[in-house]
Amino acid sequence: MAEANAATPRFDTREQALVTRALAGDRDAFGELYALHHPAVLAYVQRRVRNRQVAEDITGETFLNAWMKRGTFTYRGIGFVGWLITIARNKVIDHCKSAQRREFVVEDMLGFDEDLTVSTEDTVLISLDEELLRRALEQLRPPQREVLTRRFLMEFSVLETARQMERSEGAVKTLQFRALAKLRSEYLGVAA
Repeated sequence: MAEANAATPRFDTREQALVTRALAGDRDAFGELYALHHPAVLAYVQRRVRNRQVAEDITGETFLNAWMKRGTFTYRGIGFVGWLITIARNKVIDHCKSAQRREFVVEDMLGFDEDLTVSTEDTVLISLDEELLRRALEQLRPPQREVLTRRFLMEFSVLETARQMERSEGAVKTLQFRALAKLRSEYLGVAA
């Protein structure tokens, strides 16, 4: 445990203090969390919806939802930003489903018969994949988990990840390589 705490970047300690205050209802602390994580959440959403205005709306809904449901937050290895990204992902899925419903009604009225892009099966498979991924990430050391979360779930570049984690780009690449090798060996049976 001491090793994991020593490897955790300095901003995690600040974040934990802010989260603790925000969970107690401190609006200023939540405002600081908003300022800290808004760019990452907005970037995540915008990559998925490809519309700046819609992305800003979904990001706003994400933070509002996080404030309203703050009592449900618990640390599970990926920190507060991981929880925000999970909320944002669900908001994006809801947005896509409602867009599909609107599209379906319009297509039905006009007589079109095109396949919808996200089926119920796809939604279930995505949920199963996310559960497996969450379990796999829990097996990694905190710095490795954070690198994979930032690089692949949040789609940050190596440079962005390095800056956020206060590490060198080389350290991020090494952590990423070792984390992926561990996942390959444990979950795919491929030797590292």
